[in-house]
Amino acid sequence: MEIFDRNYKLLYLPLVFVSLFLTQESFALQSQNEKFELKDINQIKDVGSLDVSKDAQLITYTVSSVDQKNDEYDTDIWMLNFKKDRDKLIVRSAYSPKFSPDSNYIAYLAPGRGKYSNYQQLWFFNRQTATKRQMTKIESSVTDFEWSPDGSKIVMVINVKPERQDEGETQKPYVIDRYQFKQDNNDFLDESRRHLFLIEIASRKLTQLTEGSSNEVFPSWSPDGNRIAYVTKIGDIDRHDNWDIYILKLDSNEKPSQLTTNLGADSQGSRPQWSPDGKQIAYLYGGDPKLLWYAIQELAIIDLDTGTSSIITKQLDRNTSSPQWSEDGSSIFFVIEDNMKSQLAEYLFKDQQINTVTPPNYYLSGWSKNYVVRNGQIGLILSDLNSPDEIFFFDGKNLQQKSHQNSEFLSKKIISQTETISYTTDDGEEIFGMMVKPQNFDPSKKYPLIIRMHGGPVSQYGLHFRFDWQLFAANGYIVMAMNPRGSSGRGLEFQKVIFADWGNVDADDVSALADYAISLGYVDSQRLGLGGWSYGGMLTNYVIAKDSRFKAATSGAGISNLLSGFGDDHYIREYILELGTPWDNTEDWLRNSNPFFNAGKIKTPTLFLVGEKDYNVPLIGSEQMYQALKHLNIPTQLIIYPDENHSFSTPSYNEDVLKRYLDWYGKYLN
Repeated sequence: MEIFDRNYKLLYLPLVFVSLFLTQESFALQSQNEKFELKDINQIKDVGSLDVSKDAQLITYTVSSVDQKNDEYDTDIWMLNFKKDRDKLIVRSAYSPKFSPDSNYIAYLAPGRGKYSNYQQLWFFNRQTATKRQMTKIESSVTDFEWSPDGSKIVMVINVKPERQDEGETQKPYVIDRYQFKQDNNDFLDESRRHLFLIEIASRKLTQLTEGSSNEVFPSWSPDGNRIAYVTKIGDIDRHDNWDIYILKLDSNEKPSQLTTNLGADSQGSRPQWSPDGKQIAYLYGGDPKLLWYAIQELAIIDLDTGTSSIITKQLDRNTSSPQWSEDGSSIFFVIEDNMKSQLAEYLFKDQQINTVTPPNYYLSGWSKNYVVRNGQIGLILSDLNSPDEIFFFDGKNLQQKSHQNSEFLSKKIISQTETISYTTDDGEEIFGMMVKPQNFDPSKKYPLIIRMHGGPVSQYGLHFRFDWQLFAANGYIVMAMNPRGSSGRGLEFQKVIFADWGNVDADDVSALADYAISLGYVDSQRLGLGGWSYGGMLTNYVIAKDSRFKAATSGAGISNLLSGFGDDHYIREYILELGTPWDNTEDWLRNSNPFFNAGKIKTPTLFLVGEKDYNVPLIGSEQMYQALKHLNIPTQLIIYPDENHSFSTPSYNEDVLKRYLDWYGKYLN
């Protein structure tokens, strides 16, 4: 359809492709003959952090893989010669590689040597000599950095801790006076803050640029190298999410100046981007702060002289991210999240038009912001339904695969085909999703079904490869996954419909998917299973409390009694904004806690899994549901993974999760 606006000539939705439609082929080779097995989870490699040298000769990227000997994940830096199509590993156990402006060095982050081994330090890799040098030696971790335009300096974000405890000393008690005092992956919060530091390359002189009680993140250099834009929030930072952009003038005693004034989370999670002439900054407009994560992140531009902001993607009604100006400033590239898709788009100032510039049927995970503006090609990290992320280059017509980290392994595997599906709920809402059928599928037979639900809640399943779905299909299951109401990718109204109303229409959408699956004729109505992690685990709990048809459920890191989360997880701000206080809005809290208070209606055998130190959706949520079902003599089991957070960092535990899924579904669906 076409959307007209008086400030726009024409804006297309769905977006107009400027690229040629390509014939979709699997990234993997076609000689597959082995089924996916549980152990194969340790063979999948994750490609990320793409960067391209200014001379356009070299590509650097990261590869994360499983170190089975030490039972840990490791990330290494690889470098690829663009013309020769040869890549090699250059730095082990490192991440975030970025070429210097002259392309002679690659800066990256890695643990330091000696007494700095517990802290992430800034390192240099010399391209000519293939040698490494530790640039910082500080007892704090560098978490982010950016080269200055002339390559003489680097601005860094460093996590500054207030005090340190000597090794061997008795652990001091936690003294808590913060409003938010827990955070997943950080345990109990202290007074640590992230501040900006400047390192001069020649002398290694380190200068602290910001200080105080706020966190300063996502620094971005002005084209002339005299100013740094960054993102921060001030005041009682635990009580609000009002992020804004500030500008710091170097070689000046002036205080940083505030640029944006919206009360929402402006540029949260995204680096502000200067225009080539230094007169404007592109950033993400955070929207209505009362809507929290249900708000749409829109692409905006602010004029530095007038302070006037304009939202240039307002008519899209889609989340945007990762903006980057073209070299001549005539357009801005950015990532747009659409229905099950993530694609690169371009806003043209002259025509006030937005076009997608990446090929269809691929899912975008990252792109080379520094490359598109100079060479007419775009470095992309893409996946499709049949293969994980790899590096590609695209010139608008031709797509070239440059990395092959997973190709050899996948060439041996039978990949079950994933197809898109859609169905209509009883109240007329169209829901989209995907289905994976078992190998040697026979439509005359009846198969057990596993429905998978994503986390979030404002997130979505995209058109990309998922190992767990392939594993389930290899074990004889039909897998269906959908994006129920509350998911992202379909606009504000679709994703905010579950605001303060969890487990209502979204749970109905799950039951409607079961109805749709049964109507196909090859799904066994007596062998329905479901499961998910995080909000997917929560939604599992909501569904089984309303729909007793499911014969097996796996609830990962979920909660059902929201009252137990108040003060126990890290969402205190969000609880208050969405539900109010439990003592003022008791009915709202109880309504959204219905799986626990309706546990007597649950008949589904349910497996609960959670990390011991999960402060995102804490252990107590799974403990309470397990205890309720155990009391009711409903088959149940609780699996607690030692020292793990919301996302697990131990490969064997992630493998164990999948094994327990297979065992549980196998026991109750087969």
